[in-house]
Amino acid sequence: MKKCLFFRVQLDRFPDILANALSGELPGTDVQWEMASSDRRMSNYPRVPGDNARRAAVMILLYRNRGDICTLFMQRPVYGGVHSGQISFPGGKEEPGDSDLIQTALRETHEETGADITSIRVLGTLTPLFIWVSNMLVTPVVGWTDIVPRYDFISREVVFLFDAPLGKLTDPSIIKEKMYEVRGANLNIKYFDYEGHVIWGATAMMLNELLVIIKEAASFYFPA
Repeated sequence: MKKCLFFRVQLDRFPDILANALSGELPGTDVQWEMASSDRRMSNYPRVPGDNARRAAVMILLYRNRGDICTLFMQRPVYGGVHSGQISFPGGKEEPGDSDLIQTALRETHEETGADITSIRVLGTLTPLFIWVSNMLVTPVVGWTDIVPRYDFISREVVFLFDAPLGKLTDPSIIKEKMYEVRGANLNIKYFDYEGHVIWGATAMMLNELLVIIKEAASFYFPA
C-alpha cells in the first residue's frame, strides 16, 4: 500500500520532474544517433546544419491515460516527400507568423490533430535534430496536458493517430532492426516496434533521447 501511494504521489509530480530535467544538460545528439538507420551511420550524414537549413518543430505530447503516461503519434499519408507514410510526432515547418518554435509545435499540433492546445503546458525542449535529407533542423518540444486529448485530425495530413504508454516504449525488447525499402534503397533500420507500428528515423531518434531523460530523472517510474 505504501509503495502504491508513493508511486501515485510521484506520478502526480511527473510533469514538474521532467520539466526540471529538461532545463538542465541534455543527453544530446549521441543518444539520438543510437537509433539512427544505416544510411545515416554509413554515409556519415552531417549532424550540424548549414546556414540554409530550414527550421521546424514537433510536439511530444504527454498525458495520463489507462493508468500510464502516454505520448501521441500519427501516421503521415503516402506522398512524394521524404517522410511519406512514416510514424511521427505532430509538427511541421516554422511559418512567418510563428513567434518561436514552441508556437510552431503548438500550431501544427492543433492543425494536424485538432487537439486543444490551450490545455498544453510546455515542459521544455530536446536537442534539435538535423535531418539532412530534408535540410531541416527540428526542435522537439515536450508538452503535458492534464486531460486525455480529443482529436479531430485532417485526413489529408494524417492517416490515423494512436498513443503509446511510456512503460512499453522503454521495454528494450521492442527495439529491433530490419531491412526496409526507403526511397528505392534497402536500408537497415533500427526502430521501436510498438504493437506492429514501426517508429524509426528522426522520430525514433528524438524519442530515444526523451526516454533516456525520463529513465534518469524519474527512475521510480521505470523500475529496473
